[in-house]
Amino acid sequence: MKNKSYIYIIFLGIVCMLSSCITTRQTRFLQGGNSYKPVAFQQYELRINDEIAYYLLTANTETQALYNNGQVGGTFAGRTIGYRIFEDGTVRLPIGPVKIAGLTLREAEEEVRNAFLRVVPDAEIRLTMSNNVFFIEGDGMKGRGYLYKENLNIFQALAMTNDIPNSGDRSNVKIIRRGADGIDYIRIFDLREESIIESEFYYIMPNDVIYVPTNPNAFFRIESVSSFMSLIVTPLSFFTMVISLLRK
Repeated sequence: MKNKSYIYIIFLGIVCMLSSCITTRQTRFLQGGNSYKPVAFQQYELRINDEIAYYLLTANTETQALYNNGQVGGTFAGRTIGYRIFEDGTVRLPIGPVKIAGLTLREAEEEVRNAFLRVVPDAEIRLTMSNNVFFIEGDGMKGRGYLYKENLNIFQALAMTNDIPNSGDRSNVKIIRRGADGIDYIRIFDLREESIIESEFYYIMPNDVIYVPTNPNAFFRIESVSSFMSLIVTPLSFFTMVISLLRK
């Protein structure tokens, strides 16, 4: 009877470990489904606490150096100063405050240019965001990426930082995203669904935090047949030895 009890315990342990296996159904992307509706891509609008940096182009090199932190040239050639958008929606530039909250980057660029035209007749402005980044957190993941284009999607963002390990729960991904009202909102979605493409979750916004929790079935970290075999060989060998000793 004792031997049967040991065999039952071993069998129960194997069943428990098998129930913790991570299947391809839990890890495969673009599996179909229509939970999410497509939405038109919207350009990001600048918000309170965003930071921008400008570069002034003018034929007057002295004026250019004065307003560009000593830089003279045709591009962002060196160190730039970041200007924060305050609660009233303005940035405090050397030529005075300019209201840009609620505008796209190109619209804000035009507003800053018009402000500079008051003191620099041939002013041209190049504007960029200083905090144009996103963050990845989660199971075995930690990273930070730069939004090098406006329509960077979530798959590109993951490829740029740390791809999701098999132990990550793709069905319960969270994005912490700041709304136009300045409040952070949490959005939860299933990254495995094909309908995620062109949905509200598809494109990454500046300062997004992408969080991927651990898959509940990853208790034993069984992600493949080989990892399962390596996990059970040692305890099985031990139990086999114990049973053989008990029979003597």
